[in-house]
Amino acid sequence: MLALMVVSCLKKKAPGIPTEVQKSLNKSSIRKPDLMKVILAFNRPEDSLKLQAAYFLIKNLENNYTLRMSLRDSSDTLIDINPSEFKDYVSIKRHFDSIEMNSQKVSYKTDTILLDIENVNSEFIIKHINNTYNTWQKSTWDNKYNFNEFCDFILPYRVANEDVGSYSNHFSEKYAHIIRRNLNIIETAILINKEINNEISRDDRLVVNPNAQLISTTEKNHTGSLRDINIYKVTALRSIGIAAVMDYTPYFADSILGYYSTTIILPNNKKLILSTSDNKQLDYPQGKVAKVYRRSHNYDPNSLFSIKEKEIHTPPFLGDYNYLDVTDEYIKTADVTVDFDDTSQFVYLAVFNENKWKPVEWSQVDNENKASFKNMGTDVFYRLVVVSEEEILPIGHAFYLNSNGSKSR
Repeated sequence: MLALMVVSCLKKKAPGIPTEVQKSLNKSSIRKPDLMKVILAFNRPEDSLKLQAAYFLIKNLENNYTLRMSLRDSSDTLIDINPSEFKDYVSIKRHFDSIEMNSQKVSYKTDTILLDIENVNSEFIIKHINNTYNTWQKSTWDNKYNFNEFCDFILPYRVANEDVGSYSNHFSEKYAHIIRRNLNIIETAILINKEINNEISRDDRLVVNPNAQLISTTEKNHTGSLRDINIYKVTALRSIGIAAVMDYTPYFADSILGYYSTTIILPNNKKLILSTSDNKQLDYPQGKVAKVYRRSHNYDPNSLFSIKEKEIHTPPFLGDYNYLDVTDEYIKTADVTVDFDDTSQFVYLAVFNENKWKPVEWSQVDNENKASFKNMGTDVFYRLVVVSEEEILPIGHAFYLNSNGSKSR
């Protein structure tokens, strides 16, 4: 009965639900009546922009999710590890190496995927749209963000695959003393970033935690991995109406780990990378960078995430969520074409990190047995790899991508 009432109201008052939104509603199955409450809530002429914001969130529900993972050995036995018991990340890595020496491969396994389309309800979405929209409209910045910038960089209720929560009021109150100063976007962002850097310290041991730390836990413990800290920063900045995104390089090409940073998007399309220390601004860190990606709430139909079959295993960072390639915003890049004689559907370019070849970009093979990789960082060693039954298998020889775009061994 509720569904019939909602549909009837929409037919009378709305010009029509966009096709992409309708597809998402249809896939929501028994939750469709609840999601249609969101559309009905903003179905008045004066709420036209809020309705468009609702359409943006609803159409992207099916492609965003919270991930629950665990660390297991090759016999699927849970590896319960307390990072605080180790001196540093290198010590943890040695511990994993000792396990693997006994033929017990250590890897992250997916336990649960909580799809937003099945778990984010109308009450949350309506409250979130009202809070973020009102903050956007009441902002005192000299240059206001346009509606598209609002949808892409302020409206999203998640940064990555963390637990979804409502933080607008929390961060608006926490940083009210800065907001009241009526500074510009850059000055406000830098002050908030400095407070977060002083409050929350980076602990690389927490990298081994398979799941993103709760924002409340990061705040309570005053520590987090780079991923945790930057999820916290982006959430805080969006909550007060500053467009923010999380950029990351999956793996450095000459050392260990990777890197995460928070980038402020300015209304003039310029960007500010926030530091992880007391510096006002930070160029991307020292070390060989092959790729830089930006987490996105938007669905990209051309991404590996959308092209691959769900049961196909893809490497970490590449085939499991929405992102944009922003490498050329940070470093010099070149396109690479490589001959590839294999039956694999997808092929990857990998960098050497922690004594392993780890994929940082993907490609499909064309009819001429060539794989093309766009926007690759130069002055880096790469190697082709394929994925077979969750194993990364190197193909051929490594090559060096020179600054002029040529390849050499």
